[in-house]
Amino acid sequence: MHRLARMRTTERMVLACITWSGCLVGSAACRSAPARIESPVPITRAATHAEELTLIRADSEIFAAIVRLQLAAVDDDYPRHIDRLRYDPRPYGTRAGYPEVFSGVQGIDPTLTFARAGESAMGDLIDIRKQILKQSGVRGGPPVAYSQCAGVRVPVPPPPRGTARSKQVDVHAGCPRVLEYYVTVGLPIHGQPEGLWNARDTRGRRVALRGDVWTALVDEHSAGPLGWSWSQYAWLFRRRGNDGLELAATILIQVIE
Repeated sequence: MHRLARMRTTERMVLACITWSGCLVGSAACRSAPARIESPVPITRAATHAEELTLIRADSEIFAAIVRLQLAAVDDDYPRHIDRLRYDPRPYGTRAGYPEVFSGVQGIDPTLTFARAGESAMGDLIDIRKQILKQSGVRGGPPVAYSQCAGVRVPVPPPPRGTARSKQVDVHAGCPRVLEYYVTVGLPIHGQPEGLWNARDTRGRRVALRGDVWTALVDEHSAGPLGWSWSQYAWLFRRRGNDGLELAATILIQVIE
């Protein structure tokens, strides 16, 4: 009953913003997040209920914008349009909704912006993400594990010693026949993380954004006939007046293949 009451409160404040035409980005109700108070260390205390609602509002706006931009993208630039796409509604794809391993970029910890949300509030946040995916027609769900599917750059192993005509091992025999993508989106971070300051974006430009800036980590996991790969990007949004958030830059952080 307590969770239901919390969800109804959240719906009144956030779900009214979720329409695919407006999609939170242009909603005045979703622009009410206060400016971040700079803190050199993560906020270790538990979040208050008001802070949890502020986190949910910010996350809903940014998550909806990412999904919308991914669907509207073309093939010759990043973000790319992806047909066989599945989003994990859980932040970072983890059970707790917080990163289990950090990317090593200074300032990327979400608790530098928001105190850690409780389990119930995180459940509300994930439920709203699921509704955004449903309204956009995007599949949601956890990752799929493929046995005997190595990375795209994993070389074919040599035959065992002493076997002149042994059958070559296919390290990609268990990979899907059609390229598939699984995407996770992290929690919103207010500002451009210090570790990404003046970094080059995916278009080769130096990025140093000021003003009302928000950052989210987007992890893209792909698997296909040639193997799997994992890429992590930082998506940086900037708010211009009353026009809502716009995507200002995307920065590639790391790739594993």
